[in-house]
Amino acid sequence: MRALLLKALIGKELKELTLIIEDGIVSKRLLNTDEAICRNIECIDLREKGIALPGFIDLHAHLRGLELSYKEDEESGTKAAARGGFTGIVDMPNTKPKIDNTKSLNLKIKSLYEKAYVNFGISVTIGKDVDDFIEMLKAKEVVSVGELFPEEHERLPEILKSFVANGIEKPIIIHLEHKDALGECGKGKRWACRPIESEMLALKEIGYMLESARIKAKLHITHVTNKYVYEMAKKYKFTTDTCPHYLYLSSEDEEKFGCLAKVNPPLRTRDIAKELIGLLPHFDAISTDHAPHSIEEKSLPFEKCPSGIASIEIAVPLMINLVNKGILNLEDLIQLLSMGPQKILNMKPGWGCFDIGCKANYTVVDLDKEWKIDSSKFYTKARFSPYDGLIIKGDVSSTIINGTVVYLDGEIIERPKISYLK
Repeated sequence: MRALLLKALIGKELKELTLIIEDGIVSKRLLNTDEAICRNIECIDLREKGIALPGFIDLHAHLRGLELSYKEDEESGTKAAARGGFTGIVDMPNTKPKIDNTKSLNLKIKSLYEKAYVNFGISVTIGKDVDDFIEMLKAKEVVSVGELFPEEHERLPEILKSFVANGIEKPIIIHLEHKDALGECGKGKRWACRPIESEMLALKEIGYMLESARIKAKLHITHVTNKYVYEMAKKYKFTTDTCPHYLYLSSEDEEKFGCLAKVNPPLRTRDIAKELIGLLPHFDAISTDHAPHSIEEKSLPFEKCPSGIASIEIAVPLMINLVNKGILNLEDLIQLLSMGPQKILNMKPGWGCFDIGCKANYTVVDLDKEWKIDSSKFYTKARFSPYDGLIIKGDVSSTIINGTVVYLDGEIIERPKISYLK
């Protein structure tokens, strides 16, 4: 048992609370803070650290691990997530071995329970054995399918039929590019060889698949790069997310930073990024698409280096910076980073709220801190970034996971008792 003394955003009001936490759950709530209670139990006073918000969840992260642990592993990646204010993450399946069979899934589950510092869900993909795929989907740790890459889109009808036959209602995460409309260009020009039209074509094809199959499914379009795809996805009633790099960076940064800013789908022009920022409050979620690689891989010639930006520990600060710029408000931040992801993942009520019975997962944000991004201080193994040197206003001061203060003032304090996302 312990007590958390918080300044929390309840509705649109800031209130001081004392929360008594038992086994990761709020067992008692006192309006205003009651310091007298601290004579009897451990108290952690975070009132001066900033505003406590419902714990943030990253829908889309690549923790690597297993045979790709030289890039990132479940410990380094989730420490980075905790530093970034995430109380839960969804780990994507394109690791080595791929999470497309129960054997690989069990290896990943074991590794996460042994090493993770935040709560987790696992996304799986379909392999050769459809029955084995269905068996994976029954695991309580599995929260979604995908991200389905362009070469996997043709298996979507098969996945949908499996869902209907087995009563499965988990979201399917789609990487929206079309395999027949992809090329490669030099740095700064990839937007032309992997054009917006490639995303639109894939979206139309997927929409046609659903209409032809006459199946209703929960499809989620991840890392949307432009307003045209967003608007079409909404017509299909798909949920959507975008990532900070499509808001902050552009093809100009790809030309400047080369491999450090190489990502799929590619960075678009500055004008496209500006249009996307205007739509930001209307998205269902923000994800990081945290995709770490080794510095040796990122130092290869541009045409050979892998795509991906490691941003899980700065994504939330980048979004808080947009609050300070007046583009978002705190309610938007909660929707995009907590409530939206919960809804997409079909999570039960109670995550990160401040009432009795709530799961004590909170992100404490400092709106006033001005600081410079320095990737050499990252917890991720990918300690390099196209954001290096950027001065922003706003940061995560503390991350509380199942009642445990995991991150505080720049340091990982303690590994919590973690759970799967539910």
